[in-house]
This record gives sequence, structure tokens and C-alpha cells, in this order.
Amino acid sequence: STSSRLATPSTESEDSGMATYGTPTKLLSDVSTVVKRKFGDESGVQITDADILGWTNDAQVYLNARSNVLKAKATVSSVAGQAAYSFTSLHIQQIESIHYAGTRIPNMSFSQAEETVSRYDPNQEVSEDLPVLWYEWAETFTFWPVPSGVQNIDVYYTKLPTKLVNPTDVLSLPDDFFDDICNYVLAQAYELDEDWEAMQLKTSQVQQSLDMRGEESRSAQEMTYPVITVIDDF
Repeated sequence: STSSRLATPSTESEDSGMATYGTPTKLLSDVSTVVKRKFGDESGVQITDADILGWTNDAQVYLNARSNVLKAKATVSSVAGQAAYSFTSLHIQQIESIHYAGTRIPNMSFSQAEETVSRYDPNQEVSEDLPVLWYEWAETFTFWPVPSGVQNIDVYYTKLPTKLVNPTDVLSLPDDFFDDICNYVLAQAYELDEDWEAMQLKTSQVQQSLDMRGEESRSAQEMTYPVITVIDDF
């Protein structure tokens, strides 16, 4: 039967793409300086530091969701007879894939999984060496059939950017994304100022940059499973 006790990752290793892009060096204050200068409001009368802080955090989440640059991997040991596992400590933005004992396990939507399990295992009593699917609900990941042994569960995912708080905080995204972040923030500033033409220009510049990155910034598997709602196109 499924245990209600949730396991948390015992180890975590990250590969955030820094080998390609380099370690981030830009600060929140750098974004603020560029945005205020280009917007023509260096005194901060029209757009406040709080505005820029919020928009910069939004920008990092938006860009990361579409480039998958903050790649990471975590490993947890399965527990015999336990189906559900929590990975909330990982701050997952998107799941790329989950492997059990070195085998990639297919993902299924919650509704599909519910239908499948209720049809073939209504009492959730089936236990196997290797699960055939996993599904997610409220950041809890459940395998079916229930794992019968102890094996490594490897989670390949895109990690949420660290939320910025202070002007001296370093951006999570590499410096290669700095212009995109500034343009995203400027688009929000122009929208606030009701300068629709300038807003559209900056929005287009961000999208063009993302388009140019293309498949280079995406998982080789080209399969992602969103587990957290990301910001819609702006």
C-alpha cells in the first residue's frame, strides 16, 4: 500500500548551464541602473525600486521557463512500499524527466493516472520492481505501481531562479541573459507608462532573443513536464 510519509532528496547536484554561459556576475542594482537610464527616470519618480525588483524576479522566471538554463539533478532513494515523494525543497520550475533505477519513467497527467490506477489497481495494492508511470499533484510525485524495493530516483529538472530581495543580490540567470532581463523589465515599465509602441518593441526584442536561442537552451530530450504554473506571455 502507499505510505503517506514523503521522502525528501538526500543528495542534489546542479548543472545550471554555467559551463556554457559562465557564472552570473550581474546584480539587481545593475538592472535598475540600465532600466532607469533607458527609461529616462534615473531619479525613480515614475518607476520605483520595488517595481524593478518585482519585474526582475518575473523576468528570470519567464526567461528560465523558456530557455531551461538552470538545469539541475537530484537523487533520492526509494522506500519499499512507498509511492509518493516530495521534492518541494528543490524549488522545481519544470520537470525534464524522472528515472527510477536508471530507467526513464513515463509521465502521465493526474487525470489520466487516476483513471489508469482506478481501472487496473483500484485498491492500490500492486507492487513492482519498476514503476510504469509517475504523476504529480501539489508538488508530490507518485509512482505506479508502488516500488517494491530500494532504488535511486533521479530527478532532472529546471530549478526556479532564486528570488531577489536586495540590490546587491546576484541574478540567477547567466550574464548572457542580462539584456533580455532588462528588456523584459523595460516592457513592463513602458506598459505602466502606457507607451504601447515602446512596450511592444521591448517585448519583441525579448521574444526574438528567445527564438534565436532555439533548441540550444532546451533539453536534448525535448520533453518537459510543467509542475508549476509559469508567467504567461506578456
